[in-house]
Amino acid sequence: MNSNNKSDKYPSVSSTGHHSGAGEAGECYDRGLLHHRAGRLEEAQAGYRKVLQLQPEHADSLHMLGVIAYQAGQYDEALSLILRAGELMPPNAGVYTNLGNVLQARGQLEEAVAAFRAAIKLAPEDVIAHNNLGNALRLQGKTEAAIDSFNRALAIDSGYTDAHVNLAMTWQVMGHDDHAASSYEQAVKLDPGNKPAAHMLASLRGETTDSAPSEHVERLFDGYAERFDKHLVATLGYSMPGLLRREVDRLQGMDAHFHDVIDLGCGTGLVGVAFHSICDNLTGIDLSARMIDRARERDVYGSLRVGDVVTSLEEDQGRYDLLICADVFPYIGNVQPLFSAVSRHARNGALFAFSTELHPGEGFVLHPTGRYAHSQKYLRTVAAEYDFLVMTMRTGNLRKHKGQWIRGDLVVLRYLG
Repeated sequence: MNSNNKSDKYPSVSSTGHHSGAGEAGECYDRGLLHHRAGRLEEAQAGYRKVLQLQPEHADSLHMLGVIAYQAGQYDEALSLILRAGELMPPNAGVYTNLGNVLQARGQLEEAVAAFRAAIKLAPEDVIAHNNLGNALRLQGKTEAAIDSFNRALAIDSGYTDAHVNLAMTWQVMGHDDHAASSYEQAVKLDPGNKPAAHMLASLRGETTDSAPSEHVERLFDGYAERFDKHLVATLGYSMPGLLRREVDRLQGMDAHFHDVIDLGCGTGLVGVAFHSICDNLTGIDLSARMIDRARERDVYGSLRVGDVVTSLEEDQGRYDLLICADVFPYIGNVQPLFSAVSRHARNGALFAFSTELHPGEGFVLHPTGRYAHSQKYLRTVAAEYDFLVMTMRTGNLRKHKGQWIRGDLVVLRYLG
């Protein structure tokens, strides 16, 4: 339920141009819609359900409940509700757009494209439908068609920030960093508070900041959750959890066991799968709620929390024998706050295992990908400052980017504090 100017998620969701009707049901629906637009999803959901108690086939309430399910990552329920709403009303562009959003989230890209095109056929000036069609086409690898869709959205509304950002992302995929920078710059001009766009603009300008904004990381991985494992492992060759497990086994012995373990930036739980057999209590923290949902499905964590890894660890009352950060450092440039938090929650002799992208120079650097790389000298200096002994710092292939391996370090430290 977003305006055409700024949205919280990519892709954007759409309303129907609703028909609340008269009487108590209409009043309940209107109140639900006001709550929904204000982001009060529980209150909105209660309002729509009240309408359905009065009118079980109130199509707009079914549709909006489907949108809430989509926003909560409950894609099967969202699909069922939106399809049912579509059966009860004349063809509607908003319904087709949100149907496309759900299908895209489920990985059904062909069907999503068809739904967005149906929305555009009904409402040729629907900027959200053009924008979301561009996203689906980009995910299919049809980058030139995606560019055309974003440009059509901007021809309708040149101030639509989402389309500028999505256009920039697509230019980057195509290797046109200069065009990408121009689009990010336009997005930041329109919305100076757009931290993800500002972060990517800084990366393309060769500027190095302390860390990626939490909004950037959350948005990136919320949108990535459903296809994360397949893309990361099959396409990018990512095997970091297994590599870290083998490094810990090599250092501690195959019979090593840990009582309390925390997985910082747990994602969909790939580290949990690799390590759960050698720990008694496994905790996971991640900034992305949708990633946490996927991790929960693996049933290997005793506790899962949504939050920034540094802030959540600082608020944690526990102490740990093993702390793991797989593919977290690339989103944090200045790692001193993380080391400070880890040192306060590591038992004497605890291991801190993590991966970094390799920077051959000094300190750390922000690459045009929006990811940070760290030099070995910098990591050793920070480790010593917080009473960690370097047990291993092994360089190897971490993951692929545009078909090329990214070099990085597997690092295991022991806390001596």
